[in-house]
Amino acid sequence: DVEIAVAYPVIKGDRVPNLEQLNALIQSEIDLFEDYYEEEYIQYMEDENSYFSALSSGYVTYMDEEKLSIVFSEYIYTDSYDYAYLYSINIDMENGVAMDNESILSIDDDFSVEFRKRSDEQNGEITYLTGMTDQEITDYFNSPDVIVFYTPHGMEIGFNYEAGWVTVTYREYEQYL
Repeated sequence: DVEIAVAYPVIKGDRVPNLEQLNALIQSEIDLFEDYYEEEYIQYMEDENSYFSALSSGYVTYMDEEKLSIVFSEYIYTDSYDYAYLYSINIDMENGVAMDNESILSIDDDFSVEFRKRSDEQNGEITYLTGMTDQEITDYFNSPDVIVFYTPHGMEIGFNYEAGWVTVTYREYEQYL
């Protein structure tokens, strides 16, 4: 009654610094779900109707000589709750280090006001976002819930929240770095 399935990319190349460590970081998504189940959720597997299913798919959203972005679309289904979120890994390919998503952007309340406006334009109204204050949105951007990844169209910026996630595409993102 337990299923954990993770599909993830692997970095290859002769000139990638810290290749083994970077691949270990990407592969750590498997350990995340195993550890969560074994340390947190197993106590809720009380009867024959209990189940735990974690599914994660990693996608390369951007890759060039300087940076690599990988986004994991992750879902947990149980007999008690369901949860969906995005997890992004950004890698500085020249130096072979993962970038800290919380430190990539410089976010303030003005950014949050603009984010809400852009989200309404790109995504339509999201009730959860509408009910948040600008400061609450800023707090999400300055937390581990932040979602930041590069795409061929610019940078996708957003955050995970209780009911899922919200992201907005920024074609001109340099001013927020």
